[in-house]
Amino acid sequence: MTRTTKTVIGSWLVCASALAACVDNEPQGGTESDGGGGGSVQPSGAVDTDALDSSAVPPGDTEDGGSGAASAGSGDTSAPGTTGEDMTAGVEAGCSKVDLLFVVDSGSTMKAEQQGLVAAFPGFYDSVKATLGMQDTHVMVVGTDDAKALSVTSQCLGGGKCFCGPAPTCCTEVCGGGNASSCNSNDCATLQVSECASQFGAGREHDTQGAYCNIAEGRRYLLDSQPDLHATFGCVAETGLYDSPAGKQPMFAAIEAVGPTMNGAGGCDEGFLRSDALLVVVFVSDKDDAPNGNATGSPGGPQEWYDALVAAKGGNAESLVVLGLVGDGNMTGGTCAPNMNPDKDTLAGSPAPRLQEFVAKFSHGAVGSICAADYTSFFTNGVNLVQQACEGFIVGQ
Repeated sequence: MTRTTKTVIGSWLVCASALAACVDNEPQGGTESDGGGGGSVQPSGAVDTDALDSSAVPPGDTEDGGSGAASAGSGDTSAPGTTGEDMTAGVEAGCSKVDLLFVVDSGSTMKAEQQGLVAAFPGFYDSVKATLGMQDTHVMVVGTDDAKALSVTSQCLGGGKCFCGPAPTCCTEVCGGGNASSCNSNDCATLQVSECASQFGAGREHDTQGAYCNIAEGRRYLLDSQPDLHATFGCVAETGLYDSPAGKQPMFAAIEAVGPTMNGAGGCDEGFLRSDALLVVVFVSDKDDAPNGNATGSPGGPQEWYDALVAAKGGNAESLVVLGLVGDGNMTGGTCAPNMNPDKDTLAGSPAPRLQEFVAKFSHGAVGSICAADYTSFFTNGVNLVQQACEGFIVGQ
């Protein structure tokens, strides 16, 4: 299943370009120069801070109710290009299924942010289900790299007790050497690590120490029937604290997670993405997805990432909700300081203009501050966006 980043993103761009040419007469997301359906985005890639608010207000929302992302109080929930009459003429709007994808940065500075996500998840998940009145959700967590880079803190003590990161992939090397009896307190004799654990976009099934999280029926995503679902989410959502030489690639991980290889027969995430379900993508990162020193960032840019996600949903941008918790020091009223850097011990994040620009391309999208002391209000607004998108969702459109 291993493929090079260049090959994968190339195939996605071909697919996305074809959809842009034949699915819709007008591009859903516009271009990088005009920001498309997401509101004011400058050609340089910087976000128009006057049109954005860090307190979980959808990017692109304007005072005159322009083409930006829907706000929590918006009364217009119709899908673009449809009217009330259209919806009653042989088709029924609304969704009965939701696929929730969480893309969680596993960098060494993400401890407090991962804990904040875990704390906010139960309220978000329960509210989505209660608001939509449904019992058919898929929930999956992916990291932001392939988890292959061994931590410099890896070590073995007397008696063959070894500790390493990132777990669990590092344990295959530690235990495979023959001298280790345990890895991160997990017995080497019973260690089972799938090849999927070292794939971009594969759903996580182990905790930060490499212990299996007991996802039902051997899937890499959770169903509503998952025993103790909230706790199981907490098990997989703390994705570890380590850095990789090539840096993190959150958008590439998201694209892979909903791609045909991962979701097709025999794929790591087989069955997660459904064509008749609303897709909600939540990403949490304290850095921008951009080249920085030796770090490459995800291939392409905001427009290519947008095109790839829309392509995964058959060209229907209205079947997507995108929520980003990122550094917002470059935004008017941002909670993070303007020149802040990620911090190992506290909630902190550097400005993320490329990720903000990406979110702004979606009509159902919102940016929240990674530095917020509590993520509840951000996810409350997220529930409102999910409800609006669901009310206008038409299967196959």
